[in-house]
Amino acid sequence: MKILAPILASFFFAASVFAGCPSKTIKGKVVSFDADSKTLTVKQGKREKQIKVTSKTELDGFECPTKLAAGDKIAVDGCNCSSKKASKIALAQK
Repeated sequence: MKILAPILASFFFAASVFAGCPSKTIKGKVVSFDADSKTLTVKQGKREKQIKVTSKTELDGFECPTKLAAGDKIAVDGCNCSSKKASKIALAQK
């Protein structure tokens, strides 16, 4: 019993470490931006992802998401599975 309890406790702590969804950089092309819902649609390969743009989102290379044209290449950082909110959006180098 003295050995079993620490083993079980270590499994519970290890499971909590891997429970989160990591934020990965999304590189793709702009499809559209909906100003009403503040949602940016980005095409990454064959998939389209919708990302929320908030007041805390850092914009690098442009002033406002409405200035983005369809087809512009961007990189989105800090967007994870649960929130779908970006922390930084940058124009990719051409």
